[in-house]
Amino acid sequence: MKSQILLQALGPVTNNILKMLETALPKRFISSSFALASSLELPFNAFDSSRKQYVSPEIISFIHESCNDARYQKILGICDVNAYSGRLNFVFGEAQFRGRIAAIYLARLREEMDDPFDERIFLQRVVTEAVHEIGHLFGLQHCSSSSCVMYFSNSLGDTDKKGSDFCSACKTKIIRA
Repeated sequence: MKSQILLQALGPVTNNILKMLETALPKRFISSSFALASSLELPFNAFDSSRKQYVSPEIISFIHESCNDARYQKILGICDVNAYSGRLNFVFGEAQFRGRIAAIYLARLREEMDDPFDERIFLQRVVTEAVHEIGHLFGLQHCSSSSCVMYFSNSLGDTDKKGSDFCSACKTKIIRA
């Protein structure tokens, strides 16, 4: 039976990003189906005004509390904000390892772009981070192969280099999951 995954926008996220994810993700997760939900407001209490960033674990908790439709085994939050978690200055995304909830944060994926803005590179980064976080939901850990989507991204350079595909070992693991 296919795993049902909900794509949940929080705050304003452009429709082209959501539709692109709805099209791109089933190509990497062939045993899953994806559905788009109506956008939810970002939780006010998740904003850290001293850092001018959102607190990722607070967003994950909010998604958990707000999206309790049992039809969906997994939920990916898509937020066009800058976020951090724990001791990390920023995160591109975060997931409950082998859990139900993950979130990606789009604001930093636009950084380090030459002028003019290159939407193709930005959208590739969005797919890469979405695949990476959903991979964690299915139990994949960080991979040592720098070309695998499950490689840890410490910078946009890492994200751009690795791309959105699994290495052969991680692909085998995701098929088994």
